[in-house]
Order: sequence, then C-alpha cells, then structure tokens
Amino acid sequence: MILNKRHKTNILLFCTFLICVSFTSCQNIITIESDNFQYKIADNGRNLKFIDKTNRVDYLYSDTVSYCAYIVQDGEIHNVQSVSLEDSLLNLGFGDSEVVAKIQIKSVNDHVILNVVDVTGSAESLTFLNIPLKLEAMPDESFAACALSLNLFTHVRQLPALQNNLWATCYQRFGMKNAQVALLGVPQQEILPTIRKVIEGAKDIPFSDQGGAWAQMGKEGYGSYLMNFGTLSEETVDEWIETCKRLGFTQIDSHGGGGFFEFGTFDLNKQKWPDGWASFKRINQRLHEAGISHIFHTYAFFIDKSSKYVTPVPSKDLGYVTTFTLAEPLNDIATEVVVKESTADISTEIGFHTENSVTLRIGDELMTFSGVTQAPPYKFTGLKRGANGTKPASYKIDETAFHLSERFGRFVPGPDTELFKEMAHRHAEIVNDCEFDGLYLDAIDGAAVLGGKENFWYYGTKFIFEIAKQLKRPVGMEMSSMAHHWWHYRSRYQAWDRPVRGYKRFLDIHLASIKNPSYFLPKEIKSNEWEHGLWRGHSPLIDKYASAEKSQTMLPLHLGWWGNQTWAPPQIEPTFFDDIEYLGCKMIGNNAGFSQLGGVDEKTFQEFPLFKRDAEILKQYEELRRANYFNDSVRALLRQAGKEYTLFQDEAGKWNFKPTFYEKHKVLGLDHPSVSWVVNNSFESQPIKLRIEPLMAVKSYNDPSGILLADFSSSDDFTYQTSADGVSGLIKPSPEKTPKGDSSSQFSATNDGKLLRESTYINMEKIFTPGLDLKNNQGLGVWVKGDGSGQLLNLSLRSPIHISHGAHGDHFIKVDFTGWKYFELVEVESSEISNYIWPDDSHFYVYDSYRHTIQFENIDKLQLWYNNLPNKKEVSCLIGPVKALPMVPLTIENPEITLNGEKLIIPVKMESGMYLELLSPTDCKLYGSRGELLQEITLESKLPSLIPGDNKISFSCTGTKEVNTRVQVTVIGHGKPLDIK
Repeated sequence: MILNKRHKTNILLFCTFLICVSFTSCQNIITIESDNFQYKIADNGRNLKFIDKTNRVDYLYSDTVSYCAYIVQDGEIHNVQSVSLEDSLLNLGFGDSEVVAKIQIKSVNDHVILNVVDVTGSAESLTFLNIPLKLEAMPDESFAACALSLNLFTHVRQLPALQNNLWATCYQRFGMKNAQVALLGVPQQEILPTIRKVIEGAKDIPFSDQGGAWAQMGKEGYGSYLMNFGTLSEETVDEWIETCKRLGFTQIDSHGGGGFFEFGTFDLNKQKWPDGWASFKRINQRLHEAGISHIFHTYAFFIDKSSKYVTPVPSKDLGYVTTFTLAEPLNDIATEVVVKESTADISTEIGFHTENSVTLRIGDELMTFSGVTQAPPYKFTGLKRGANGTKPASYKIDETAFHLSERFGRFVPGPDTELFKEMAHRHAEIVNDCEFDGLYLDAIDGAAVLGGKENFWYYGTKFIFEIAKQLKRPVGMEMSSMAHHWWHYRSRYQAWDRPVRGYKRFLDIHLASIKNPSYFLPKEIKSNEWEHGLWRGHSPLIDKYASAEKSQTMLPLHLGWWGNQTWAPPQIEPTFFDDIEYLGCKMIGNNAGFSQLGGVDEKTFQEFPLFKRDAEILKQYEELRRANYFNDSVRALLRQAGKEYTLFQDEAGKWNFKPTFYEKHKVLGLDHPSVSWVVNNSFESQPIKLRIEPLMAVKSYNDPSGILLADFSSSDDFTYQTSADGVSGLIKPSPEKTPKGDSSSQFSATNDGKLLRESTYINMEKIFTPGLDLKNNQGLGVWVKGDGSGQLLNLSLRSPIHISHGAHGDHFIKVDFTGWKYFELVEVESSEISNYIWPDDSHFYVYDSYRHTIQFENIDKLQLWYNNLPNKKEVSCLIGPVKALPMVPLTIENPEITLNGEKLIIPVKMESGMYLELLSPTDCKLYGSRGELLQEITLESKLPSLIPGDNKISFSCTGTKEVNTRVQVTVIGHGKPLDIK
C-alpha cells in the first residue's frame, strides 16, 4: 500500500504524543493476537507490528513512533514506559507519573477484549488502546480493523465498522475501572458478522438489530421519506397515503415543534389531536396497512420554553452552565442582581446555533438579562423579571442563581437528573404505544450543551441508551450528528440540511463525506467532529470518495433533506430538472434513499409548477432504484462525481441512460468579452440544446444609490485575519488611480510553496460597527488591476455568525488578466468554492457556501481573500473603491445564439427570473420564475449543431440600455445510450 498524505495527516492528528526514537532490537516483545491478527508491543510500550495473518501484511503506521497506551495528568500526555504481560494481565507503567494500570486481555477467536481492571495513581484519562494503522479504512481493502467500545464510559472516537486508528480511552470523570473495548482485525467480508457477534454478547450496550451491523439486512434504511410538520391527522391520513404513493415515498417522518407537538413533554396540540398520541396509533395502523412506515422526529433532550418544565414553575432539573451566589438581597422588581462570582466571561450573544442563554433561574423564577459588568461589583443588568410566565419574587443574600444552558432557542435537562431520564423514557413510550417504526433524534448535535464539547459523546450516548433500554422492540434510528455508540442504532447515514445553490456539487460533497467521514477527524475532541455539512474536502477528494462504491460506516446511505427552490437572487438558485436528474442518478448509483422537506402537495404544485415537474422526474428514478432495475456496471457509472446522465425510455419500453453535459456560461454584458466562448462537446454531432436565464443587473458604479464599502482612504481599514502556512501578504495604499480617477490600494501576497496551490489562502478584513444595511444594495461593483498571475481574488460579505450561521457571501475574480477591469459581482458563489481549500471559520464548512445565506440588512464584514497563489512569486492587484449597488431586473428580446458561424434567433421576450429551455426543434418553452409555462415558441430557423470537440459560441440580444445585460446560457449535450447487457 502507498501511504498518501491523507494517512499521514490523520495519524498525526491522533498521535500528538508521538516522538522520534531509534529502533532498538534487544527488547522483550509482547504479542496479543486473535485468529486473524497479531499485535506486537515492545516492553517499553512502543508499538511494533499489527499483522494481518492471512496476507502477512503489517498495517501498523510506522513512519513515526507510537505507544500502546498513554495517560493525561495535569493536562500533559505521558506515554507508557513499561509493559509486561503476566497471565493475560497487561501491566502498564507510566514512569514518574506514578500511574500504573492493569488491563485484562481476553482472546476470543476472531477478536480480543481489553478490560481495565485497576488504575493506581492520579490521571485525568487513560488511553489503553492506541494502534495507528496505515489502512485507508475503506471497503475496497482486503483487511478491516475496528475497536468497539463495550460500555457507556469507554470512549472510542472513530465510528464502526472500518477504522484506521484503534483507540480507546477512559476518564476519571466517568470512571476507569471496567472500561472495556473489543479489538477486531478480520478479512473485510467478515467485519459486520464479527461485530454482530461481539455486540450480541455486550451486556452493557442496549441491543438493537435495526441499525449498525444489522442495518444492511433491513429495508428501513433504504427507504425515502416525506416530512410532516403537523398536517398529518386522522382526517388527512388518506391524502398523505395517496401523496406518498403518487410520488414514490415509503416512509413519513413526523417532525415536531411549532403547532404540532411540544419538545420536552412531547404533548400534542390538543386542538388538532384531541385524543393525543392515541390518534397516532390509529394513524400508524392506516399507514402500515398501506405499506408506509412512520418515523417519530424530536429535538432529543431540548425543551421548548412553553413547556411545563419551564412555566409557570421551572423544573429544578433544568440544566445550567454554572452558578452564581447573590451578594445582595434581590427584591421582586429589581433590574440588576449583584453576585459574588465574576461575570466578566458571560456573553449576551444568543442565536439558534449559539450555546448560550441570557436566562437565570433563582428559586422558582426565571429572569433574562441584557448586560453584565466586567469588573466588581459583578452584576447581571437589564433584568426582565418573571420570564417565560414565571412569578417574580424576592431573594436573600447567598441564594444561588443558575445560568441556564440553551441552544436552538431551547433549554435542556441536567444530564444527571430524573428529568433527563424522563424525557428519554417518554421517547420510548410514544414509539412503543403508537408503534412508530423509527426515531429521529434531531438537535442531538447540541449534546455539548449538556457537559462540554469534550463530553458530547458521553451524554448523547447516555440519552440514546436510556431510550433503547425502554423500547419494547428495537427501531431504526437517525441522529443529527454521530458518535461511536450511536452507530449501533443508526439505520442509515446521513441526512444533511438542504442546499439552496450549487446542488450538484453539494450532492458530491455529501456523498464523499458519508463515505469517508473520518478523513477530517480533528486532533482535539470536538462536539461537531461528525457533524453533517462540515467535511472540508476539495475537488480531488470529493471526486475520489463520492465515486466510491461503499462507505466506512457500511450503513445504507441517505441523500436528504431535499427542498426544491425557485429563483431568489443573489443567493438562491432554482432547482432545474437536471439538478433533480443528478440527484436521481446518485440515488440509483448508491442505492441511497432521500427525504423531501415538503412542497409536494397539490396546492404547492399549482403555485410552483417547477416543483411538480421535479417531483415527477424524481419519482421515476426512485421507482427504478427500489426495483433494483439497473445492474452494477450502470450503477458504477452513475456514482461518478461530476458525471451526468439522463433517464429515458426506449421504443421497447425499457429504461436506459444517456450521458449528458450541462455547460453553464455567464454573459456579463453585450459588449463584454464574455459574449463569446467555447464549449467542448465530447459526444457526437447533434442539434444544440440550451437554457437561457436573464439574470439580475446592477445599477452603474457611479449611481448615487450606491453605498461605499471601502475606499482604502485609511491604511488600517483592512486588517490581516488569517492565512495558510507559508502565505503572507499586505494591503497598502497605492498612488495609482483607477480609470474613474479614484484612489486604489495594493493587495500583494506571496506563497513559499509548502502547500498545494489551491490551498494558499490569505484574508484581509474590514469590520463595520454597527453593521451595514445592504438589503437594497445586494450587488457589488469594483475596479481591479490584475497582474495575470492566475490567483483567485474573493470579495466576501459576512453577517454576524449568530444570525447567518456562518454564511459566506463570496464573489470570485480569477486574476488571469492584466490591466484595469471593472467587475459587477452579483450571484453568491457556490460550487466553485470547492475547487479550493479554505479555513473553517464558522460552525459549518459546506453549509456556509451551499446552504446558509448572509443577512443583507446586517453586514458586519467585507473580506478580501486570495487563494490559488503561484509558488514563490509575489502577486499584486490594485483594487479600487468597493461599492454595494442595487440590483435591477432586466428585459431581453430575441436572444441570438451563433454556433460555429450558424445563427439561431429565438423570437421571445424575457425578463429576469424567466428561463427558456430549448430541448429539440419542437420543444422550446418559456417559463416563469415559479416554473409556470408562459409560452411555447415556434422556431423560424433550423437548429445549428454542436460538432465533436470545441465549438465557438456567441450570444446577443436586444437588452436594457441603462445597465449591463447579464444572462446565463447553459449548453446541453447528450451522448449515445448506455450499452446495457
């Protein structure tokens, strides 16, 4: 095996304790083995070999030295220094730390169990299994390795079933004695059967045969579901059944909240369901008779603020971050409370994804605060008494104030309280009584709020275990995040939140992430280390792993949640039929189900015909997927990232695919060089097919409505924020004026060549305090003088992270030109961002560019980025004043395409938001922004043809004179049908 950079990076992340020493041969060797592997350790604890007995391959990562165990004491890592094996008892000595651990070793044919029987001395944690491997941990390898935690308090970071760092740790906080892990190393085809055997005998892991090692054997994980947010009732169940059948869904996911059921108590809205959950038992009977399964979807342990646990008397079991002691008495109308402890670190910033509250509980009262003091006397100020319907009261000195825990706008129970157990048991009770078929624990990605980011795995698992122990029959589960133990209950992997732009590349990233989720596992334990939407790969990694046949987790795959979109510039792109075909192809290629957020009822279809068209297309793909219609060779083609196919039915009624391409190009003005371009046709000669979309224009650079964002008049407007290793740069005023006579600034940078060119970023930032309101000025105008070095310049608008969730308002300029050019930047970037590597500067990496949207009414930053810097060469651009400009719609008439000298004039009038699809000489239609058919167009001339290879294309039309006419043209080509045998 070739050890690539990915292996080295991953191993280094885990092995912070590695040191370089020379090899010493005169040592006693300790051997631990099963029927399939042999693990050798030196008596100083150094790992020597991890051998696959069948192929005699040593899979130990040996580029650096690693040790079989280590402890953390007073925050510092101490490697094991002495190891001996006596009567299956492994004795580990940690030198001057005076810590000694004894590990019972039990070999059971195809695996080995390690059990901590004793730890003397003081340590915060003991890592008693640590074997870094040079496996990629993908299903195409012949050998598979896995460490399986066998109880709640044994921490294994990597997910089953395939791992490349066999690691297990126990902690003083949760207990060390009897921490236990099973060590597996088997031929690839035996990994799931072996895990099943181990888990069937694991008495401390509540059993489920509906997820994990059993998931591939069931059908639930392969289904597709339609989401219900509170309209499914006994009166509408027949309508829901009909909708599912009409659109190809086999499952319904009932997502609580709002007017449906309350999070915390899970009490149903009595006005709609007067019989409570008994109604859903009857609903589920009807669904089951129709062959439809039903998923109960909650916010796990999060509690609505309207819950009885909060109001009118808050539960003493509500979770809290910390406590404060009243330094003075507090009457029932006071607006400040003085406390003995420091409030300097208390934040008043809150938001949906922000782990913080501005709520205190004192006695039976909740109160919110708007400020704190940074110095004595320490106070919470701006109190609003009797919050959430509680009753104001007076309190004596030395009473305790609890600073409540909060995320997603909701409270939580304390993780060691009866309320915590009550909520878990209520989940099981509803599933049991109503005969739900699955459970979706949404918001469990917020488990860090229970006990800190380093302990998210423990408390999230504790909650799942409490549910699983109370279930009368196991059901498949899904969660909004992941941890090692959760795999045993998970029936599929992994739903993501919906994108709103860049749909095809988003799907590729989604697939790459769920097929190799451990690739970017961070060095330090983080609560979001398995988070959806966080995978940081760029094009080479995306293409490799998205195209892989199977995944590390060996769970059924899932592509959702999906929500179709209509045109809403500059941040939201419409979901066209080719986006849906791409989704359908990936579903078939990966045998992956999907989930629809809604928007598929008849009323919505009438309002948004685009959605109806999308749903009808996807239904056909889904029916063929469920029927296993296509063979492995076809599915392999459909899995390839970036490769597109379209489904058709031949004259004999058989379904097949044609390879396709959709080549997008933006025309940025009728006198702009972008009116001419080249399209490569890799298929045979064929009449042109295309889509034309008039985009939004922007007002002129000098229009008085423009808002100046930066004129570089002050040398400290922009400050350095971050850069990749080996990249440096600066911004300084330039004496050169723009063609408009304005001042400019020089942005220069160098790259010393340490990294891949596409990862050489640097960021300069200007902060606006207070934030700017740009809701009426959502485009940008800027003059740039390029140096032709090919670097990427990115002008990015940002909103405060607690309201935008980290959204990027990126606008790219490729500096492949010299001299001054004027740029109008309108649409926010999406897919293009994945051609480069960027820092993760918010909570979600992928979502920031594909899902989240900046809030134009509150723009607090303008960032200037470079990326793709050439090696060992200074690059330099001059940048003129940056202005925010109003977007304006435009009208075009008689668009004209010239293809290799042949002209095609389309007699039509179009406005921004409309789109025209020309798919054949007799199929040329104009649609409105909602997908409504506006006009069928009769062409007056023959369609020019794409020839194999390069084709010269140009565009013209009658445009709007006051602004630059901006149009997106997508050229479409089809290849020959697949030769299916």
